[in-house]
Amino acid sequence: MAHSTVRATLFPIDIPLRHTFATADGAVSSRSCVLVRIKGEAGEGWGEAAPYPGQDESIERLLDAAREGTATTTLGAAIDEALSDLGARTRAEPLLTAGAPTLSMCVAVGIGRASETIDSLVEQGIARFKIKVAPGAIEHLLAVRHRHPGIVIGIDGNGSFGDLDRYDLGILHDVGLAFAEELFAEWVTGGAEMFTEMTGVPIFADESVRSTDDASRMLALPAVAGITVKPGRLGWRGALAVRDLANASGKLWRASGLLETAVGRAFTDHLAADESAFLSDVAPASFFLESAVAGESWGNGEVVVPTGLGLGVAPDAEAMERYLTSEPLDVDVVVSGSEDRDPD
Repeated sequence: MAHSTVRATLFPIDIPLRHTFATADGAVSSRSCVLVRIKGEAGEGWGEAAPYPGQDESIERLLDAAREGTATTTLGAAIDEALSDLGARTRAEPLLTAGAPTLSMCVAVGIGRASETIDSLVEQGIARFKIKVAPGAIEHLLAVRHRHPGIVIGIDGNGSFGDLDRYDLGILHDVGLAFAEELFAEWVTGGAEMFTEMTGVPIFADESVRSTDDASRMLALPAVAGITVKPGRLGWRGALAVRDLANASGKLWRASGLLETAVGRAFTDHLAADESAFLSDVAPASFFLESAVAGESWGNGEVVVPTGLGLGVAPDAEAMERYLTSEPLDVDVVVSGSEDRDPD
C-alpha cells in the first residue's frame, strides 16, 4: 500500500461531560480529543481523534507519535476523515451523495444513571437506547424496561464478560433486547454462541474491529451477527469498507462513535444515513458534552444529518479555543493510501 506524508494541524482539547459516563472500563467526567485540520486549495478538511480511556491509546501517546511523524490508530482515522472531508469539498460534493436527511436517535446510556437518564430522554421523544452493562451491573435493565415497555433497548458490555450464567441470561431474556454489543472478552469461548442460542439476541463486534482485516475475521464467526462501525477508529474510507464487507456477507452493521464532539459525530451521522444501517448510535454531542464545538441540529427525537459540501460542519474557532489544553501542533505524519479519497 502506498504511503505519503500529510501536513496537519492538531488541536488538543478537553471538554467536561454534563454527567459522568460509566462503562465496564470505568467512568469518565471529560473527553480529551484532538481535532485535526488539513488545508488544501478548496479550503479545510476536519477530522477528530477521540481515543476512549481503557479502550484506545492515550492522548499523550497520540501526540508523541504525531511529533515523531507517525499516526496511532485514532489519529490515522482522524487524518483519513479530514482528507475525505477535504476531498469531497474539492470536488464540490457532500461526503456521501445519498442518505436519509434525518435519523431517529439511539442514545448511549452509562451505568449508574440509566433510569433517570432514560426517563428524561423519553419525554423528549427518544425511544431507542444502548445501555452500558458489566458483570454485576445488569439489573438496572429490568427497571428501565418496567418503566418504559415500548422503547428499543440494546446493551453494550465493552468486552467485560468472561461468560454469562443462567441468572444473567434470564434477566437479559426478560428485558427484550434488540441487540447486544461486544459482551465477551473472548469470542472463542462459546459464551457468544450460548447467549444467542438462549436469547435470540444478535451480537455485534465493536472493540474487536479496528481494521478491515479485523472486520473480515469477525464476520466469519457464526456467533457474530454484525459489526459496529466506528469512523473514529477506522477512518472514513475504512468505515465504508467495513460497511461493504458486512453487506456482502449478509450480516448487519451499525454506525457508532466514541463520545466525540459534533465533528466526529457528523461522520457517524453520515454513515448512519445509509439505508442498510441497523439501529445506529445517533445523538447530539451536546447531550453528553458541555459544548459540541461545532454546529448540530436535532428535534423530536431525530438528528438532522449535516448538509453542504464535504462533512457539512467545522469547529467553531472560539469554542475550540476555549477547550484547548495546549497550543495547536503542526505535524508531518506518514499515512497509508492518502492520495485517494472517494466520497462513496
